[in-house]
Amino acid sequence: MAITKNYNRQCLAMAVLSISLADFVDGGAVQPAIELPDGAIVTGGSVMVTEVFNAATTATLDLGDSVDEDRYTPTPLDLKTLGAKALLPTGYVMPLTADLLATYASTGTAATTGQLQLVVEYIDVHKSEWTQG
Repeated sequence: MAITKNYNRQCLAMAVLSISLADFVDGGAVQPAIELPDGAIVTGGSVMVTEVFNAATTATLDLGDSVDEDRYTPTPLDLKTLGAKALLPTGYVMPLTADLLATYASTGTAATTGQLQLVVEYIDVHKSEWTQG
């Protein structure tokens, strides 16, 4: 059987969200962050820590979904240091519209500060922006 070409083309979508320590304090350690559509494949992204989460010992973030809470962060991201931390794309195709979940954890004396910006890049395989060929 020959390969059947797919003439549909998708643009890269980006979702950006600012998250502060207060979001986790007020809403709990696990928060729905970004809704991804059915057919979404995360192709990249990052967490930019703009204000350190100053917990005494550790402050980390995992990003995943209801099936795998650390799907895009197999090693929890360190929120105690400033700068960009990359997400790890896995090729997973979202079977249903669902939320990307952010899970915050800390040890030692609780943090009193913390701010980050989450950027998620994805394509939607069920969407066609144009055709080619």
